[in-house]
Amino acid sequence: MASPRALLSVWDKSGIETLGRALAGMGWELLSTGGTARSLREAGLEVTEVSEVTGHPEVFDGRVKTLHPAVHGGILARREREDDMSALGELGYLPIDLVCINLYPFEAVAARDPPAPIDELVEMIDIGGPTMIRSAAKNHQDVLVLTHSDQYPGVLDSLATADGSPSGVSREVREGLALAAYQRTAAYDAAVSNELESRFADTDVPSRIHVASGQGTGLRYGENPHQPAAFYPTASGPVGLAAAVQHAGKELSFNNYLDLDGALRLVRSLYVTCASEPHGCIIVKHSNPCGVAVDTTQVGAWENALASDPESAFGCVIAFTKPIEKDTAEAIGDHFL
Repeated sequence: MASPRALLSVWDKSGIETLGRALAGMGWELLSTGGTARSLREAGLEVTEVSEVTGHPEVFDGRVKTLHPAVHGGILARREREDDMSALGELGYLPIDLVCINLYPFEAVAARDPPAPIDELVEMIDIGGPTMIRSAAKNHQDVLVLTHSDQYPGVLDSLATADGSPSGVSREVREGLALAAYQRTAAYDAAVSNELESRFADTDVPSRIHVASGQGTGLRYGENPHQPAAFYPTASGPVGLAAAVQHAGKELSFNNYLDLDGALRLVRSLYVTCASEPHGCIIVKHSNPCGVAVDTTQVGAWENALASDPESAFGCVIAFTKPIEKDTAEAIGDHFL
């Protein structure tokens, strides 16, 4: 029986040597390209260059490496279809059972300040990577597709349980990997579209906005207790409330985040417009400000903001223009937040 084959081609090489070594230890043949192949060889692993599989060298400074029927035929051939496998053999191609790809860091280059030159940005638009990811995800019943190093341990565990055989990996694992793959390519294309819209379109407002998010987190409940809700960071990484750290208390609800967002927006404005005042405090309830004050002390700002409407401030969100001080925390005491 032929050894299963894995194609590994990654920009971010975190964990790739560990993955390659584990696969090789389970009898897999490793295919790779460019820098990934070098990293694997430096780790002492035997690697077959994709150019040996395709019979075609990498060209145009690596713009064309894996865009070849020998690669995509090996990925897309349906193992249960006799005609597919017969055609694959007639062409002299072999199946590819695992594809591990992460993409050129377009989002990171697009986020640079000052902006990256357009020529540099365009070179960060990955072509072969998304194509292989989509091919592998389409044929997920036969091919495992990995798009992030976080997935490596779980997939290796599944393979180890199946004695290294890709066919022994469960349908649930395959479907989860395929879903993550399409989510990644969708977010990547959205980032490219949005960035090129901002650079190429001569309009005051974009004609289209494509929104992608990071992994969502379930909330305690939605606007009402019977409604589900989740909180999603931006695809480029957590910022604003998504980057906040909860030090204590129960899981937040949709309404908590709504009030937190309002408080954060208001306190930013207060910080700018009242910059001459040492301390500012905002109290928000049900998205409405029910107390705003500035003072020479943080405790004074809190007490004056609370005095604005103490009844509405029950179960409120408080925001300060500076990190909270011990005296202020003690003054807030048992006030229900």
